[in-house]
Amino acid sequence: MEKKPSIVSEPAVAYYRKSRLSAHDILNVEYGRLDEPFQRVDTFRKGLKKRSFEGLKEISGLDNNTLAAALSVSAKTLQRKDVFDVVQSEKMYELAELYALGTNYFGSEGFRRWMERPLFTIGNRIPLDLLDVSEGLDILKTEIMRLQHGIAI
Repeated sequence: MEKKPSIVSEPAVAYYRKSRLSAHDILNVEYGRLDEPFQRVDTFRKGLKKRSFEGLKEISGLDNNTLAAALSVSAKTLQRKDVFDVVQSEKMYELAELYALGTNYFGSEGFRRWMERPLFTIGNRIPLDLLDVSEGLDILKTEIMRLQHGIAI
C-alpha cells in the first residue's frame, strides 16, 4: 500500500501564526502601523494611546510603579496620559516586543516567573530590573532567543 505524503494546508499555517502574540496585539494597534521602520516612526511621533498602555499592563502583569520606572515617568503621569510622547511610545513598543517574545516562548505565567528570578546568564540579575534601559531589553530578548535555539549559557 502506497502512503501519500501529508501536506500542511494554508489554514493550519494561518492559525499557527494568528495564535502567536505580537506587539500589535499587546498594544492594541492597527495591523500595519508597526510593520516597517518608517511606519513605526510615524506611529511613535503621533504617540501611542492609553489603550496601548493598558494592553501592555494587562499582558505584562506589571503594576503602575514598575511600568512608570520602565517608561521614565511618574506613576501619576501614567494616570493622566491619554497619548504618550515619542520616547514613551518607543519604550512601550520595545516592552511589547519583549513580552510578545517571552510569552510566546514561556507562556504568560512562565514568562512572569522568568522575569522575577535572578538569572545566572545575566550576572544573577533579575530581568525586571533591566526594563528601564533599552540595552537591558536587548539583553533580555537575546537571552530568550538563545533559549529558543537551545543555547543554555
